[in-house]
Amino acid sequence: MSYEIYWISGSPYAWSVLLALELKGLEYTSRLLDRGRDEHKAPQFLAINPRGKVPLLKCGETVISETPAILAYLEAKHPQPPLFGASPEETGHIWQLVSEIESYVRGPVADGVSGPIFRGQVKDGYGAAILKAARGPAHDALSWVDETLNGAAYFAGSTITAADIIFLPVMQALARAAGKDVAAHLDLAILPMEETYPGIAAWLARMETLPGYGNSYPPHWRD
Repeated sequence: MSYEIYWISGSPYAWSVLLALELKGLEYTSRLLDRGRDEHKAPQFLAINPRGKVPLLKCGETVISETPAILAYLEAKHPQPPLFGASPEETGHIWQLVSEIESYVRGPVADGVSGPIFRGQVKDGYGAAILKAARGPAHDALSWVDETLNGAAYFAGSTITAADIIFLPVMQALARAAGKDVAAHLDLAILPMEETYPGIAAWLARMETLPGYGNSYPPHWRD
């Protein structure tokens, strides 16, 4: 059984699915789309996914989009190694963590801080002021993550789960954005992460050693 994964380099959602495929040891064919050429809006892709969004997973006639749905599908088809726990209690807890990350962390961190930096929206005083105002909610979210990871190897305990692979791209994007020259004068208080959020920093170091991490890493970030 071989999968096709349609994705765009740098998409945090696509990164999560790629890492899940790697962690489960599944064979897949990479269909990397060029955002600069709007290949995700091309008729050929819209025929598969009318929303024009990535990631999209295809296996024969089966087509699944939206990251949580893809992860749940892969888990049902390939339960080992488990990403959603081995008991109903573990599954419920992991889904709760995934929901909390999506509802209370991704917005303040990605939409509030890293997104505006990547989009070049902090070049003027107004943009910088908006971003500085976003620091509080972002740090509140990161403090919750750091506390959750305190004394634990991963979000749900001693083994990696869907919560970890959902949060990883969000955090790596934030670290990359905070390290850009344009962010130097914003006093984001995110880097060095070993000092600001030691729990997150230690967790990131573990995540970066995972099998398949390098294969899922955004290729355009390597430049």
